[in-house]
Amino acid sequence: MIKKIKICFLADKHDLFDDRIYWKMAIPLKEKGYDVYYILIKDEIKKGITKEGIKYEILKVKTFSKNRYLNFILKNLNPTNNYRTLLKKAAKINADVYHFHDLWINRIGKKLKNLKQKPVVFYDAREPYAEDYTSLIKTSKIGEIGIRVFSWWVDSWEKEKAKNYDLVIANENIVRDNFRRKLGKDKAVSIFNFTDVYKDYNKSSLAEKRYDFIYCGGITESRGAMKMLEATKIAKKTIPKIKVIYVGRYTPDTLKLKLQKFIDDNDLKNNIELFPFVKYAEVSDFYNKSKVGLITWLPAKALTIKMPIKVFEYMAFALPIIGSNFGHIKEYIEKDNCGITVDPNNPENISNAMITLLTDIEKYDLYSNNGRKATLEKYKWDFELDRLIGFYTKVLNEREKNIKNVK
Repeated sequence: MIKKIKICFLADKHDLFDDRIYWKMAIPLKEKGYDVYYILIKDEIKKGITKEGIKYEILKVKTFSKNRYLNFILKNLNPTNNYRTLLKKAAKINADVYHFHDLWINRIGKKLKNLKQKPVVFYDAREPYAEDYTSLIKTSKIGEIGIRVFSWWVDSWEKEKAKNYDLVIANENIVRDNFRRKLGKDKAVSIFNFTDVYKDYNKSSLAEKRYDFIYCGGITESRGAMKMLEATKIAKKTIPKIKVIYVGRYTPDTLKLKLQKFIDDNDLKNNIELFPFVKYAEVSDFYNKSKVGLITWLPAKALTIKMPIKVFEYMAFALPIIGSNFGHIKEYIEKDNCGITVDPNNPENISNAMITLLTDIEKYDLYSNNGRKATLEKYKWDFELDRLIGFYTKVLNEREKNIKNVK
């Protein structure tokens, strides 16, 4: 019987029903006997208990200026900012473990560690934040210099703050190793974002599937949104009834209009469908109706480091993958022989892969079976959850010993 340990998750960039925090961590931990809370900063004020039994509170984000950059500066200088409120709410819970996600919550990380109950503090470093700033923000030459200076400061600040915590968790090994160089091997680990929806897979024939290709996730130009449309336009010459769907959140908001204009201008209305962001529980239905998964991110520095969960989700649903020829995307496609890697900047290259997977059934079946098999053997979230609980248990036991020694 597991002791009723209190765990509090904190976030300011992720939703209440975030796949990693809510579905993969909070719910299974509650099912295993932990008392789980989740406090986050979003665009509303709300408090309650979800139907899965997670106690949550949403704090409304404070805006100090309509200008994005000025707002950032004022938000971080203001003494009544979001993070001070977040700290007060978190302290009231009196948790044994505070497990926070997102960069700027590092502002209160040390204060969480110094609460009177001497809690365990884990930092889930989910992104290569410095690289995000330098490679994904487009600006002028002068602006680039400022961003590079800022990203250097962010990286140094983040690593310095992390020295105060019990453990830093990355979801891939490059970010993990960057922390290890500053903190030591035992203070940074990887908990991979493997899939927990593999049980939702419904095997069906290709004839029963509604869509040929699916791209699911954050939809941006840097993640290949326009190039996939260009590739579809080319592939349509060979496969006139080709069907591609996008499912996710479009950033910026104007991108969806740009994509739709390309679709209209190139007579692709019957070939491409732009779905909005859907709830995590609804994604499986789209996967089960699709034949092939697309993830042709462009080679921005940050995207060569990030570990896209979609690779594992595509594999779990036996979808052969057409993916970028770099980074973790290339690594897993080639390691498990579950798809084709392409130059994401080359629509012709992407198109050729699309045609191959719709016309070469032997190759399709090979990649499909390999991906599903690899998921069941290596890439189930259950394995990572067990490791996470192991880290909690180890550090909590050390905490108990320290408290006894002080007494």
